[in-house]
Amino acid sequence: MAPKVLRNNIPYVAHESPPVTMKCYFNLVNGSERIADQDGIEVRDIEQAHAQAVKAIAELREEDDSTSSDWANWSLEVTDSFGNVLFSINLGGSLH
Repeated sequence: MAPKVLRNNIPYVAHESPPVTMKCYFNLVNGSERIADQDGIEVRDIEQAHAQAVKAIAELREEDDSTSSDWANWSLEVTDSFGNVLFSINLGGSLH
């Protein structure tokens, strides 16, 4: 009698696809000047990008002793990897 060949019966496990993310860039802009974000960050969606923008502005304000009037003409402009503006937050205003 020939020996039985046993196959490795590993059950198929459906792997979840990796979460879809998008890369956003946080640029400081005023009418004549632009400080471009060269690195960007990966976010899940525009809501997470907005939360990160608010956090970045709060940190910027903590590091810089300037008054809000110094930021009056500046905005944090959030773009996608194609350069499309997703939203902009005026740095002279309140965050909430």
